[in-house]
Amino acid sequence: MGFYCHMIAKKALKAVVAKKTNELPPKIHDLEKLAIRGDVFGVMSDEQKRLLRTLMPMQIETRYPDEEETQVPELTSTSSEQLLKETEEFLCWIRQLLGK
Repeated sequence: MGFYCHMIAKKALKAVVAKKTNELPPKIHDLEKLAIRGDVFGVMSDEQKRLLRTLMPMQIETRYPDEEETQVPELTSTSSEQLLKETEEFLCWIRQLLGK
C-alpha cells in the first residue's frame, strides 16, 4: 500500500512540476525535491510535509530491497487505511492547485 501511495504523490507532484515549468519533470523519486521544484513545498501544511517524509522510504523498499539503511515502517490495516486517506487528501489538494 505504501508504495502505491508514494506513486500517487509522485505522479501528482510531477504534474505540478510539468505545469509550473512547462517541461517534462525530472526522473526522480524524491517527493520533497519534486515539491520544491514545483514551487509548492513552501505552501504545504506540516501534515502534507510529514506525509511526504512518511512515503519516501516506502518506495525505496520496493525498488531497492537490499537497501539496509532505510527503515520502512510496518503497515497495519489501520495504518494503511490512514495512509491512503492522507494520500487521497493530498491528491485532492494537488488537483485544486492544478485547477482540475
